[in-house]
Amino acid sequence: MIILADDYIQVGVTALRDPATGEYLPAVPLYIKADESAVEAQENLHNALGKLVARQMKQYLEGCEEAGVKV
Repeated sequence: MIILADDYIQVGVTALRDPATGEYLPAVPLYIKADESAVEAQENLHNALGKLVARQMKQYLEGCEEAGVKV
């Protein structure tokens, strides 16, 4: 991936509470400056999450098959 000078990666969101009411204020995204290590970490996270979701889906489909349920 080519990183431009002003590239950022969203790493989360945060929302403060209104001191008067205790209700949440609008959420604000959190960003970090994109550098090689941040991009690599993001790709590793995406791969790990993909593997986790694929494993869970496989387990779900195998369970449906054992139960005789068509998906």
